Amino acid sequence: MPALAEFDKVMQGFMTTNNISAGQLSVRRNGKEVFNRAYGWQDETHTKPLQPDVLMRVASVTKPFTAAAIHQLVAQGKLSLTTNVFNLGQPGGGVLTLQPFGTPDARLKDITILHCLRHRGGWDRTVAGDLTYFEIKAARAMNVPSPPGRENLVRFIMGQPLQSDPGGKEAYSNIGYLLLGLVIEKISGQDFIMFLRESVTLPAGIAESDLQLGRSLRVNANSREPYYDDLQLAPNVFFPEHSRDAKVAAPYGSFDMEARTSQGRIITNARSLALFLDKFMVNGEDIGKPRIPAGNWRYNHCGLQRGSEALARARGDGVNYAVIFNKANQSGGTYYAAQIRMLLDTLIDSGKIKWPNN
Repeated sequence: MPALAEFDKVMQGFMTTNNISAGQLSVRRNGKEVFNRAYGWQDETHTKPLQPDVLMRVASVTKPFTAAAIHQLVAQGKLSLTTNVFNLGQPGGGVLTLQPFGTPDARLKDITILHCLRHRGGWDRTVAGDLTYFEIKAARAMNVPSPPGRENLVRFIMGQPLQSDPGGKEAYSNIGYLLLGLVIEKISGQDFIMFLRESVTLPAGIAESDLQLGRSLRVNANSREPYYDDLQLAPNVFFPEHSRDAKVAAPYGSFDMEARTSQGRIITNARSLALFLDKFMVNGEDIGKPRIPAGNWRYNHCGLQRGSEALARARGDGVNYAVIFNKANQSGGTYYAAQIRMLLDTLIDSGKIKWPNN
């Protein structure tokens, strides 16, 4: 659409500058789609153009979906935000009855659902590292095949010390959202993706076929996924029990995607992310709650894994947009998601966009 050609210029220019071979942009305004396009190539040889309905890894943009599912359980009266995550025999108990591997931090019993939603569970990856990526270390310690899987990984994490009191310091943590996925399954009695679709994404207009769970190894990738552009070799968490390769291209086995269900496993498209933004808050204290009324506010959530970056941006002026790339900025500096957000916000705020009448 000529009136929206400025979006093409920004995306194509950014991808050319950063040598990004596959990307998507979807824009909605006042609840209606005004722009949706895929750029670049499905394959490494650049012979198959990327299609608008391509599915791509969105990494931590999975988290707002998880938060929305939690709030649906609260709305159904099945869960409280003050409910304890772990049942360690304390008065009142908790949801998860997993046995810690090692001696648990006494403060684990105090972690609530709300703490996990708001990254206040007591874990700090800047101090202890991101324990959700400690698959090989956990498997060796527990004497189980690598990767150890979600529940064993949580048991291993439960045996590690917290870095602060639950409910205190805010520190971005994948662990909290790893736990929330298990909570959703325990309380709902359904697989995470089934409950998410039933309670969140299908009501938001997102087709079942447009929201799936990704896989670690390339041989298992969805046929609609592009290749993920990161050739650097990294230790393979599936070696030697499930793979012959000690090292793999980083996007394809350097982490256990299957264990990241509720924190970073969703594959979807930019159109579906933009639809989600029409209905739910994407970040902040209200993450996962119904979208608040129009106003002078802007929220976004970014996602980054080796070989992919994603951005979901909601604005109080009624404009939502989502961007996904098949490459992550590994060279240092500002992530691609943050860079493209600044460019697109500047464009929208400039008044250059001639919006269709709706």
